[in-house]
Amino acid sequence: MPTTHPTTPPAPAPVAAAGRAAPTAVPTNEPRTSAAAAPAPAPAAGVSSVAELIRLEGEIRNLTQVDDLWLHFVNEAGAVLPCAQALVFCARTHRAGQRWQGRLEHAAAVNAVASDGPMARWLEALAAAAHAASGEAAAYAFDVQALGDTSDPSAQQMPLRQGLWLPLPDHRGQPLRAALLLGQVPWEGHAVVIARRLAAAYAHAALAIRGRQSASTWAERWPVARWRVAAAVAGIVLAALVLVRVPLATLAPVEVVPAQPFVVAAAAAGVVERVLVEPGARVRAGTPLVQLVDTTLRNDFEVAAQRLAVAQARTLRVQQAAVDDAAIKHELAMAQTEQAVAQAELDFASDMRATSVLKAAIDGVALFSDPRDWMGRPVAVGEAILRVADPTRTEFHVRVPVADASNVRVGLPVEVYLDAEPLTPRRAVVVRAAYKAEADAAGVASFLVTAHLTDANHDVPRLGLRGTAQILGDDVTLFFYLFRRPLTTLRQTLGV
Repeated sequence: MPTTHPTTPPAPAPVAAAGRAAPTAVPTNEPRTSAAAAPAPAPAAGVSSVAELIRLEGEIRNLTQVDDLWLHFVNEAGAVLPCAQALVFCARTHRAGQRWQGRLEHAAAVNAVASDGPMARWLEALAAAAHAASGEAAAYAFDVQALGDTSDPSAQQMPLRQGLWLPLPDHRGQPLRAALLLGQVPWEGHAVVIARRLAAAYAHAALAIRGRQSASTWAERWPVARWRVAAAVAGIVLAALVLVRVPLATLAPVEVVPAQPFVVAAAAAGVVERVLVEPGARVRAGTPLVQLVDTTLRNDFEVAAQRLAVAQARTLRVQQAAVDDAAIKHELAMAQTEQAVAQAELDFASDMRATSVLKAAIDGVALFSDPRDWMGRPVAVGEAILRVADPTRTEFHVRVPVADASNVRVGLPVEVYLDAEPLTPRRAVVVRAAYKAEADAAGVASFLVTAHLTDANHDVPRLGLRGTAQILGDDVTLFFYLFRRPLTTLRQTLGV
């Protein structure tokens, strides 16, 4: 047979204005007509509690507000449980070490509860005592007279003597809400099991409703509030651009070069016959480095030597003849002068012949390209062929692009990141900066900036290493640092 429900529930006693009420009354505000606030229909005889429980779980799935859910609970709990009054309390405070204090929030057949009435205060004190006595239990049955303050006049107006305390935990397990079921008969095992199941269903529904409300509230508020978020973000970004100051850093390629090397250059025009050392070889002062073709110089030296021999022989002949003939003594001075000229020519030829072999003036390392590139190559006077450098004295040559050279000056700190050691920066300082930009091998105009190593904790870098140098200039605003190049391009394009 299908189950039927009466349309009118047992009417609870009304509330008197001065707190003098019938036994089951709770203080109320002015009621409003609502389906959720209607009193629960009393179960008909023979109706299955399980069927009623299934019906209630189906109904709470259609509720969308938490207040309607608790109103539904207090008004429908009597359909499956032997209770004459159902109450829901909301925790005022629930902190570690503090006693649980609840505020009466909903009651059966009441739309709005007057929490300042004497009956409401007595029920709140009863709820606090029940919570303290229950401990961690999921349900606690008790005698109202045993826990309640019997000296309070409100206790005399409460005819319901048996209570069941049901904590309603939130998603963190905290009993921020709890239910109190009051009836005439003691709560037994079967009723307690159903009550726990019903309380768990309503607590789960409350969590689900809050989750939907949070998502929908954000989705509804986002179109309205996004301009505020955008304005706040824009304000923060603008403040950061104006207030935050960063060093104006310049990145440029760098190379390790020798400091004050000795340049081996041709003293006279000639042709390189061969290079006498290998690239990178260590040499000492006086070591021959380059041999020039000396055929002409050698011939000039031999001719000068023969001329000197002829001049010496003529001088000797004149000196011998002047002993017997005084008339030829005047030729002796001329012969001696010719001998002196021949000697000077021989010395000059000897010096020029010596220039055909280029020697090292200092100890160091020979720096040049492949020796085969120089064999048979003509060189002009003063043309550099190779360099001899001390490997313990190095410096950095930084090629700073013209667009980034505005903040480069002597004394600025430099951080050098060599390609061979990308994680180990070397600190240096600018000691010299070219006043005029020159085109490099790639045709890019740049300023040559020289920096000396100042970090004594690092070894001297090897000659020829390359990397990237960061020249740290004066502090500027973040706006200028980020938009310096775009503003320069805009000015050059528009002429403003």
